[in-house]
Amino acid sequence: MVEYDNSKTFFEFEMQRKIDKQKEFALAKHSSEIRVMDRLINAIDEYLIRFGRESNVHDQCFELKKQIEENKKHTQEYMDKI
Repeated sequence: MVEYDNSKTFFEFEMQRKIDKQKEFALAKHSSEIRVMDRLINAIDEYLIRFGRESNVHDQCFELKKQIEENKKHTQEYMDKI
């Protein structure tokens, strides 16, 4: 736990502590989302390798994979801004 050091007002200290806590929560949430996206991308890759072009949903899976990769990229960029 962070201790109050008198360099700021107590109100500023408390506000910063609450902001830091929200940042930690957001990073944890988005990290979890990225792990789910990684697992989904791996599963789609496995499906595409196993069934290949013969699959009736090959093109849809490929498009879905691209969309998920784009979402993952945006989520990662958002996390970097936090």
